[in-house]
Amino acid sequence: MELGYEIQIEQKQQLTQGQIQSLEILAMDGMELNEFLQNEYLENPLLDVSGTHVVGSGQEEIHKTYEQTLTYGRNYEEMIEEEDRRRRDIPMQDQNQVRNFLLDQLPRKKFSDDQWMLLEYMVDCLDDTGFFTIPIQEVAENMHRSQKEVRSALELLQGLEPYGIFAADLKHCLLKQLEVQKMQGSVLWKVIDEHLQNVADGKISSISRSLKIPTAEVRKCIEQIARLNPHPMSEFCAGKADFIVPDIMFHEENGKWEVELNDGWVEDYHINDYYLRMMKESKDEELTKYFRIKLERVRFVMNSIAQRRQTVAAVAEAVMHRQQAYLEGRSCLKPMTMSDVAGEIGVHTSTVSRAIRGKYIQFPGGTMAMKNMFSASVATSGGMEHVGSMQVKEMIRELIRGEDRRKPYSDQAIVNILKQKQIDISRRGVAKYRDELGIRGSFARKAAE
Repeated sequence: MELGYEIQIEQKQQLTQGQIQSLEILAMDGMELNEFLQNEYLENPLLDVSGTHVVGSGQEEIHKTYEQTLTYGRNYEEMIEEEDRRRRDIPMQDQNQVRNFLLDQLPRKKFSDDQWMLLEYMVDCLDDTGFFTIPIQEVAENMHRSQKEVRSALELLQGLEPYGIFAADLKHCLLKQLEVQKMQGSVLWKVIDEHLQNVADGKISSISRSLKIPTAEVRKCIEQIARLNPHPMSEFCAGKADFIVPDIMFHEENGKWEVELNDGWVEDYHINDYYLRMMKESKDEELTKYFRIKLERVRFVMNSIAQRRQTVAAVAEAVMHRQQAYLEGRSCLKPMTMSDVAGEIGVHTSTVSRAIRGKYIQFPGGTMAMKNMFSASVATSGGMEHVGSMQVKEMIRELIRGEDRRKPYSDQAIVNILKQKQIDISRRGVAKYRDELGIRGSFARKAAE
């Protein structure tokens, strides 16, 4: 065997720290963005705020001061790394309570900058319940890392508290909590691993026969399951206020629907003329350097906010056009996924996910979470058009509302009825929609009589 050296040249693009924070700004709702800008105002003398500022003057001053401007691509994924050395001297703002809590459990010094960026990115990919549902391949493509690296990072994150966070679904979330308690292979483990759906349906006898254990033990397991945490992110929401400030407003004028972003106050932030003039006139190199760094920070923040407005507005426009009949009260929500919108406006699905996170839409019919505008389609037979999950939920609600209380429909019975209506849905799907409607299983409904 001959040993030798070989030089390989490989191009590899990775998100910079500035790009990561720009994605964070995209994911902020209006109140978080307001708090972020207030913190920037307190720490950066080049940023000023007033109620009478005219939009544009701050940006014009920036471009007069700098001959070279930052270039951003149309999408966040295409942002070009530029002047990164200077940005690394600028501290990141801690805006995400969840991120801080999770990452503080990890020894920062043991990770390279690239590894830490990947961990931060994956924390930002958590959904509202604390589950990690984005495919490994998609994360690997976005971060230009191998799938093996992403899997290793995911395994590390799944070991953090609260236990069950970063699980793929409810079953794995609950099993992780049992794993921490050294209960692998226990009866409770088997009930969750093999019969979680039967637990939801109240099929105690089925579980008892399958596992060959008394029904009393099954009931005891169900009580133990109820004490586990099905939503790892719930504790982070405990202190949040329950009032809603809409981020996007849909309104109709002269038969045409319009989108308005509820962030007009951003226009009050601008460059501080006094310090800008001081920077230009100063003969002190250290002072000038300090002001230039602060000016670059303002410039980065404003560009990121402008990109955020463009992306959120584009997503909102696409949603509005696709769901116009619903906004007008003429029909239920149409099937629409984040991938559909991403393809329409030319961004990645994860960008749409960040753009709608935590944001609310106000329209003449009320106010609702933007994420609730999205729903997957349910396959139909007989040449019918695909129907949305919201329509299927309403069908399930009506079926249960009209059932014989002495003999309520099982989930399988509902599957059979819907099949007669040419709607193909699994028993698991029915159970999921029923649970989202807050309707108990047939066993519990009968027992309540």
